[in-house]
Amino acid sequence: MGKIINLKSINDEKVELKLELTQNEAKWLSGNLDKMHLFSEYNLTKITRLVQRGKRESTKYFLLPKEYKKLVRPTNLVNCEKIETKTKNIFIFSINKY
Repeated sequence: MGKIINLKSINDEKVELKLELTQNEAKWLSGNLDKMHLFSEYNLTKITRLVQRGKRESTKYFLLPKEYKKLVRPTNLVNCEKIETKTKNIFIFSINKY
């Protein structure tokens, strides 16, 4: 996992960050340096569950917290990515607004 090694205020609206990433993390970006979102595991505040259904519970679903259900339609395509750390798998989902 990357970390911020320097933070510099540019003006009232912008801050300049200097990041430290491993070679693999930098490669994972594949040159996409725009439209990035920075988050910390410690800022994740919503709790949800993973449920299992079907024969031998082979189908798994992430449940959306109730306050998010009005924001998505069941027919939307969902982009997903998995980030692995030493102790966790982090799943990121991206759904277009309607």
